[in-house]
Amino acid sequence: MKKHLKSGFAFLLMAALSGCALANIASEPAPQFFMLTAAHPEGAGAAMTPTANVLVDDFSTTAAIDVPRIVFQPNPNEIKYYAGARWSDRAPQMIQSLMVETLENSGRFASVAARGSGIRGDYLLKGDIRQFAAEARGEQTTVRIDFFLRLVRIDERSILASRDFNVSIPVTGSGIASVVAAYDAALHQNLNEIMLWASAETAKAPVVARK
Repeated sequence: MKKHLKSGFAFLLMAALSGCALANIASEPAPQFFMLTAAHPEGAGAAMTPTANVLVDDFSTTAAIDVPRIVFQPNPNEIKYYAGARWSDRAPQMIQSLMVETLENSGRFASVAARGSGIRGDYLLKGDIRQFAAEARGEQTTVRIDFFLRLVRIDERSILASRDFNVSIPVTGSGIASVVAAYDAALHQNLNEIMLWASAETAKAPVVARK
């Protein structure tokens, strides 16, 4: 009888503790989720006959950036994250999707898709995310986005062109919404420059018809 009483007490105690843990988790405020947007280039596809089929690869980056957290660097040697704020996806995956959408919006390519989508391409756009963070610069916070990209001929497995794209936009205003707005502006500028570069490079190297 005593054994059964002890077992029952232990079960009730565990249930009570579990209930407290769940109550604490549920009472914590949910994080705010943010998403960035694709660029919509002006004069998309004007006076052009799109020929290149482009695949956008996954981007490599550091573990600190390869997360859905929004990065803040108070100094070059320290990484922090904005409390209570998240991207809608891991940063590299979000950037890949927005790059595909921006290239599509331009109308300068015959087709654009993410690598692994089952679509055959002529060129592969791949590279590294070297910085994707809000940085403290004295009293000013600036969002810096730095990509190093390579445009690869898929059939020849050779690099057609490579380039660094580095944009900094100051944060104006206070609060996380102002930080996200600076991220969006910096990403738009980068995506537009990447689109123009990829379009010019593929136009200089016409696609050889497949047999």
